[in-house]
Amino acid sequence: MIKWVVLSCVLLFNILHAAIEDYFKKISDKSASHQIRNIDFIYMINLDERPEKYQISLEQIAPYEIFPYRFSAVNGWELSLAAINAMGLRYESWMQQGIWGTFYPMQHSGSHFHEIMQVNNENYFCHCMSKGAIGIVLSHLSILQDAYDSGYETIWVMEDDIQVIRNPLILSDLIDELDNLVGKSNWDILFTDQDTKGRDGRCVPCFSYAQRPNFFPLDPEKFSKRYNVSPNLRYVGARYGAYSMIVRRSGMRKILNFIKNYSLFLPFDMEYTQPDQIRLFTVIDDVVSTLPAALSDNSAPYYLQKK
Repeated sequence: MIKWVVLSCVLLFNILHAAIEDYFKKISDKSASHQIRNIDFIYMINLDERPEKYQISLEQIAPYEIFPYRFSAVNGWELSLAAINAMGLRYESWMQQGIWGTFYPMQHSGSHFHEIMQVNNENYFCHCMSKGAIGIVLSHLSILQDAYDSGYETIWVMEDDIQVIRNPLILSDLIDELDNLVGKSNWDILFTDQDTKGRDGRCVPCFSYAQRPNFFPLDPEKFSKRYNVSPNLRYVGARYGAYSMIVRRSGMRKILNFIKNYSLFLPFDMEYTQPDQIRLFTVIDDVVSTLPAALSDNSAPYYLQKK
């Protein structure tokens, strides 16, 4: 009996000290059909429990002979407590104080609690970070790791709530334009719309950054900067939304390194702005945007209501 207790404690210790990449989802069944000019591979994130969302998105984009690889999303609602507690930010006394966080204690069967972060060695996420949001971050990171390991230079990552506004094949030309304007090595992400949208369809811009207790940006003013680099393209310091983004190899590396070094703490669209040297651009006229008021399982597993 004692032997099994000791073995269980050792196993739990190993889980809680695993690297975040140990929880990335592996991809092994790709083909060469998921690409267009200037984009090496196209991914679309979709929960297995939401095939209808993938189908709606595919029906919009397939007429342009664009066929994204369906990435089976990490379902955060099915993550074990041990896994969740292995990938958050472990608080230490030197970190910035006064920031609210959410934690999922091992002894409370999945319940979450909120408090000002203050307990040394407690595993925290940002305030009100849901299990669904954790799964979304892991899905994006899994894709970035797969793309980086595959040697891709440029990828297009979509979520399954897109809205096609105009011919997406123009993105190949916009990549050429951005390369010529700033240089191939001087941009990391190109978003395919100008800003995310609220439920009413109106743009929701972002001009600041989300606080982390363990990271302090070198230039806090950069997040509010926005300026056009051409009639078609704009530089932005920050924005919301990760439903349609073209990511260069440099962007994959910067985001992966940042979260591996500083831990998973924020929703993905608040994480990708954080690396000090990351350079973000958007189109000025929307190409592929988000579907306002789309079904979402971010805050709760609403897919269970279908059963």
